[in-house]
Amino acid sequence: MKKIFFVVTLTFLLGACKSDKVKDSGEAAHTGHSDLYYTCSMHPQVMKDKPGDCPICGMTLIQATKTTTTENDGVQLTGQQIQLGNILTDTIRSGMLGGQTVLTATLNIDQSKINAVSARVMGRIERLYFKNLGDYVKKGDKLFDLYSEELNSAKQEYILALEKQKVLDNSIVDFTVLVQSAKNKLLLWGLTDAQIQALANAKATPPVTTFYSPVAGYITTLDVSEGEYTMEGGTIVRLTDLSTLWAEAQVYSSQLSKIDKNSVVTVHFPD
Repeated sequence: MKKIFFVVTLTFLLGACKSDKVKDSGEAAHTGHSDLYYTCSMHPQVMKDKPGDCPICGMTLIQATKTTTTENDGVQLTGQQIQLGNILTDTIRSGMLGGQTVLTATLNIDQSKINAVSARVMGRIERLYFKNLGDYVKKGDKLFDLYSEELNSAKQEYILALEKQKVLDNSIVDFTVLVQSAKNKLLLWGLTDAQIQALANAKATPPVTTFYSPVAGYITTLDVSEGEYTMEGGTIVRLTDLSTLWAEAQVYSSQLSKIDKNSVVTVHFPD
């Protein structure tokens, strides 16, 4: 009688343990402790413990696996998704992105190669031989014709000094000094030696004086027009040598320490 009671009791205990295991497994599936869940591919915020449709868009939920990471605010991608998206990651550090820095620049004139041609005496611009910006002017080309009463008087003084020197032959006054003084005044006012010699040969003063370019370059500014008056020292035209240009780019102050002044710079033109 005692043996039968022991067998019945043992069978009851084994059955109870098996029932508890099934119950625990069912509770785990019901409470969502499994690593599997169902979500929407368009709305990943939707998370269900069983299959169904997305309550937002109605698409069929797909099966996903929970991650063990504690960073729940990041986007989780598979290795295939990272490869298809061509996503590259790097460690945060101080430096330039990539091996080169691309800057937007503008081409400007080399300020040291700008020459201003100005009027050395007051007068009226009778003619401009170059009237367009960008025209190339060679050294010695005619630039403008000027009518100046003051300049014409100085030319007349030079001719009279030559005539008195020829007639009186320095018998009373040393006209050599007077001739040289009158010539120096004409040279300072922009006449060339050839123009002064032409005055001496012609013994006449033309009303208009032609001025020539002292340098070569492209016209970048033209400050007067024909018929206008110019004051002594007034700029007539600016000639620039464009054989060298500056490419000026703006750099943030935080980038200055990363730029090597001895590095090679390549300039690309959009056209």
